[in-house]
Amino acid sequence: MPRFVKLFLWILVYLAVGFGIGQATQGSIDSWYATLNKPSFNPPNWIFPVMWSLLYVCIATAGWRLWDVQASRKLKITFGAYTILNWFWTPIFFGAQMITGGLVWIALINICSIYLISRSWKQVKLTALLMIPVTLWTLFAMVLNYNIWALNS
Repeated sequence: MPRFVKLFLWILVYLAVGFGIGQATQGSIDSWYATLNKPSFNPPNWIFPVMWSLLYVCIATAGWRLWDVQASRKLKITFGAYTILNWFWTPIFFGAQMITGGLVWIALINICSIYLISRSWKQVKLTALLMIPVTLWTLFAMVLNYNIWALNS
């Protein structure tokens, strides 16, 4: 299969999973999340699906690149762990309505992401570069999560 067909499939899978997670938690976003106190810097709700669509393209491309260049097994496992952590934050925070659990979980996401960037920097620089905006966004999301926790505890 041609490389760029594989890349397209990676992106398609990540966008599909992201869409599915969003659909599964939309009811909680519309009801429970809408009632929470949020910090003044909380973006409007429409920003999140737009940002995550762009970020999932970055994440999918970063992962595809690891497999495309046959990166180390350790990097691939780290990327897999990052993906699982990322995909489960929304069900924890929104689905289970666990603000504290979401805060702990997103801290783990950021630790894993920073580790992935640092480990891939020399081996697969494109992966590292693509994960930087993702990590910046999840660091911002962690600050939001913390502030929501502080305002609603």
